[in-house]
Amino acid sequence: MRIPGRTILTACTVALAAGFLAGCTPSHPITEPAKTLKPTPTPVFTSDADALAAATKIYKKFEAAVDAIGHDGGEGAERVKPYVSDAGYRFEVAEAEKFKKERAHGTGDTVLNNSVLQSRVERNGVATVTIYVCEDISAVDRIGPDGKSLISADRGDYNDYEVVLKGDSANSLVIQSNKYWSGGGICKL
Repeated sequence: MRIPGRTILTACTVALAAGFLAGCTPSHPITEPAKTLKPTPTPVFTSDADALAAATKIYKKFEAAVDAIGHDGGEGAERVKPYVSDAGYRFEVAEAEKFKKERAHGTGDTVLNNSVLQSRVERNGVATVTIYVCEDISAVDRIGPDGKSLISADRGDYNDYEVVLKGDSANSLVIQSNKYWSGGGICKL
C-alpha cells in the first residue's frame, strides 16, 4: 500500500528545489577560461627537398674536411668535428692517426656523385634526416712515405652510404652515422 503523503512531500521537495535552482541559473552562458595551447614547433624544413639539400651540403663539408685531413697526413682532425657526432669524431681521429702512423698522405678529392632522401622525421623541433649518397673516389689515393699508393688495385671507384643526420636547423645538422649501403641504386654512372 502506498503512503500518499510521502509521495506528495517528495514531489513538492523536487519542485521547490527546481524553482530555487532555476533562480540561480545565470542568464548568460558560462564560459570556461581559454586553455593555453602549447605552441607548435616551427618545422626545421619546409619540404623534403630542403632537407635533402641541407643534408647534402653538410655531407659535402664533411667529405672536404676528411680529404683535407688526409692531404695533411692526418693532421688537423678537429676540422671534421662540426659535422659529426662525438662517436663519429672519435672514429675520424682514429683514422687520422692511421695516416700519421703510416706516414701517409692523401691525394685527390672525393666527389659526391648523387644523394637521395630516404626519410625525414621531425619531433619537438629536431629533424632526423636519412640520405643515401654515392661518393666518387676515383681520384683519391693514399700515398706512403716511399711515394707509392697504399690503396688496393681492386678498390672500386664508387661507394654508396646511408647517412643519418640530426639537428634543429639546416646549419646544425650533425652526422650520426655513415654506413656502407649495399642496396645499390644510388650511384649514377
